[in-house]
Amino acid sequence: MTTGWTRARLILSGLGLLVSAYLTAVHYITAVPLACPSTGIIDCAQVLTSPQSVVLGLPLGVWGMAWFLVLGLLAARAGRAGATGSGAVLARRVWVALGAVAVVYFIYLELLVIGRICIWCTSVHLIVLALFAMEASGVE
Repeated sequence: MTTGWTRARLILSGLGLLVSAYLTAVHYITAVPLACPSTGIIDCAQVLTSPQSVVLGLPLGVWGMAWFLVLGLLAARAGRAGATGSGAVLARRVWVALGAVAVVYFIYLELLVIGRICIWCTSVHLIVLALFAMEASGVE
């Protein structure tokens, strides 16, 4: 049985997956335009082309797609399990906590290392933090 909270997790995972896929496409396909201002502190191009935007040879968008895909699978599995103490719920909570830690690090990189903010990245950060808030509240 899928609860409203499971649906919310799946919707947020889907949105995060879409944004991450867009950022991946921008990285690999030059014909895909980057829809973001590039003046002042908001400068997606500078963030997305910085050395910090690639980890182990892959852009962060690819890592984001993988993270949201795994989260969607964990959310669906935990939603079917229905028990708050199930292994699937624990795995989902650990996965989201790891994502939140990564987001804090990425925000640090954007603000203090790169000195610019990407609005697309910020949307992913907000999605992950919303998911973390759901997990921290204990809602199923």
